[in-house]
Amino acid sequence: MAFGERIPPSLILMSGSTLWGLTWIWLKHAAELGIGPILLSVVAYAAQWLVIAPFAWRAWTDPSRPPISRLNWEWLGLLALLAGVSGVGFTMAMVYGDVVRAMMLFFLIPAWGVIFGRLLLKEPLTPGRIIAVVCAIGGAFLILGPDFGDGLYPADWFALIAGFSLAGANTLFRLLAEQPIPIKLTLMQGSTVVLGLIAWVFSSEYGIVPTPEALASSALYGMTMLLAAVLATQYAVERLPAGRTAILMTLELLVAVASAAWLGDRVHGLNIWMGGAMILAAALIEAASAHRRQPELAAPCKG
Repeated sequence: MAFGERIPPSLILMSGSTLWGLTWIWLKHAAELGIGPILLSVVAYAAQWLVIAPFAWRAWTDPSRPPISRLNWEWLGLLALLAGVSGVGFTMAMVYGDVVRAMMLFFLIPAWGVIFGRLLLKEPLTPGRIIAVVCAIGGAFLILGPDFGDGLYPADWFALIAGFSLAGANTLFRLLAEQPIPIKLTLMQGSTVVLGLIAWVFSSEYGIVPTPEALASSALYGMTMLLAAVLATQYAVERLPAGRTAILMTLELLVAVASAAWLGDRVHGLNIWMGGAMILAAALIEAASAHRRQPELAAPCKG
């Protein structure tokens, strides 16, 4: 019996979600060593791409692989674009923003997922799913409410855009279920590198030489913690019902918020915690709704 088959997929997914929830610690540490978040994303995802590329090539040359139609190429291109925006945006939100606030806004994914699921997968808009959307949006308004008058922080926009893009990428990942995971992952990682380089050239980071320690830390992050989180999530979601997957992935939000509250020195107001509770409730409602849908489709996460 293979090593992975001896470990329950639920435990693997919980491990992956825990890693995702702790990524902010490594990201902020690498940034403190002397590298901007955009270039950090480029280095991390490039390192991860180098690890996955040989497996993608093997899948690409497999004669039993279903052919990629013209429509699939268009969907794969959109998948890569959304994944690239999400990868860079998430890193910028974690580095520049308050982790608790940014992670809660990023985790509006269930609400965006309902919209994309309806548009692309023709999933029904059940009362439970509508309630989940309203609950998630209401939670975001609670979190952002005090700042609407003065405008949102850049990190807020990074988190919102990253979560929205990831929800779209997750939906397309499911839509293209017949295509091998390594091929989709390399496209997603490669897009993050390309888009990151373009954004870096036009950003204030351009021209600032990162320290060797920061480059090494970023590459190591991509090849270890980030890669482990991606692979654990992908392995588990293919083997678990979508409802259980969505529930277990809320551990990411809980770990991030708990670790940031424990290690940080910022005191958050009641509106932050109430908004976060509403977003978490939305995720659980959507998970229950997904559990009742047939057939079950596992929603992959970040790539």
